[in-house]
Amino acid sequence: MKTQTLTNRAAGQSGFTLLELLVVVTLLAILATGALVAYDGADEKAQSSRAANTIGALDQGVRAYRAVTGAYPNQWDNLADPLTADQPAGVDFNGPDEVYIPSSLQNILGSLDLRTALEGVYGASTVDDDFMEDFFVERFGFDEIQHVMGTGIGTNGKVEPNRVHNEGTNPFDGTNGALETEFGDFGGDVTFISVLASDAFDDDDDTQRLSCTVGGQSLARVWGDTDGNGTPGQATDIADPLVINSINDALSTERCNLVLAVGFGGDAAQSTVDSSAGVVQAPTYTSKNVNPANQYARYIGLFLLAKGNKGNTGDGDGVENLVDSNFLARPRLLGFIDTEGNTIDMNIAEATRD
Repeated sequence: MKTQTLTNRAAGQSGFTLLELLVVVTLLAILATGALVAYDGADEKAQSSRAANTIGALDQGVRAYRAVTGAYPNQWDNLADPLTADQPAGVDFNGPDEVYIPSSLQNILGSLDLRTALEGVYGASTVDDDFMEDFFVERFGFDEIQHVMGTGIGTNGKVEPNRVHNEGTNPFDGTNGALETEFGDFGGDVTFISVLASDAFDDDDDTQRLSCTVGGQSLARVWGDTDGNGTPGQATDIADPLVINSINDALSTERCNLVLAVGFGGDAAQSTVDSSAGVVQAPTYTSKNVNPANQYARYIGLFLLAKGNKGNTGDGDGVENLVDSNFLARPRLLGFIDTEGNTIDMNIAEATRD
């Protein structure tokens, strides 16, 4: 019998010719390519969906805890270097030029000299240790805050990035490691706290920038290199007024705002365990840009403390420089962002994009 074709005539069955096989292979290749296109970016979409769900659950949990106890969870993470102006925490944790606080977060966060700012608002003779303690305990329910000192590598050596703020895991060696302080210690053991950097436009001229301060301390500078000169944390690295507005539409681009930006770390979660509304786990964020193996990967709580008046440059206090009358009686939780600076809405949009 001749066997030159792919048929089995002895069994009376039809087979495939070589041409038919080529057609089938081509169709399978087309279908495979279509599947790859359909799943392109699926990992990123899944991550965005998880982040949106996590932000929503964390936001609801913290608000429920506040409703039940009258206070926010305690012991949040200060993301600023507590002793060095315009610098994020743990700047040398991963070695030179290897960031601990993710780069995208550095482009929207900055540092505030907390005690000096409040002295500028309420007067140096008023702002003592007791004032600092009462200000945060009465308004937030915060008693303590956690810092990363120096490189963040304490007596136990290098620890997991999400535990660097924990003084039990990462004991302070006098220069480096974790340090837990009360708010009365600002101006002594520590100086700077992390804020969502804020600048604004003149309400009559959206090409004219205001220069936002509180008590004379700048709110506008960010840690990152926003001017592209290769040197981050300089006076020219100024916040984009659209950033806060994109995070919360109620915060106009024509107002200066004081917004604390602090991480919800493991100790903040543990501070809630005795409550029926406890948030007992601090979730971790991960993406192609944020690796929890070497970067801080907690979610960031944003608290509005003061909101400026609309006005023009040169209008005086209350517009560019926030004063007593600009402060809210109780801080307002605006919500949470992930460690890349994305809100729940931003993550939903990414998860559902075509």
